[in-house]
Amino acid sequence: HEGIDLIQDKLHFDFGFANFLHSKNGVLTGKVGGEIMFNNSKGIILQRLKKFLNLKTEEIMCVGDGANDISMFKECGLKIAFCAKEILRSHADICIDKKDLKEIIKVIQ
Repeated sequence: HEGIDLIQDKLHFDFGFANFLHSKNGVLTGKVGGEIMFNNSKGIILQRLKKFLNLKTEEIMCVGDGANDISMFKECGLKIAFCAKEILRSHADICIDKKDLKEIIKVIQ
């Protein structure tokens, strides 16, 4: 979760959600956990947040890289595909191909 916290601080946004990687004795095990592991999970989370925070779709930005982000993209205004698979790129407003999260800052400033 450190990566999400760092990005939130840099980009000044309010919420970030991510799965977590399991580790044992400081070594990644290959297992993944979290609430957003299913293909529609991200869309459901955004639906709930929009309702809870009284947000409009156009007030939300999403960044994704794969097919499991399509449901999320349906719930947000600005859709950014980051080093994404072709299936998601076709749903995106903006595609970033450089593997550097700082590229997102250039797009949203």
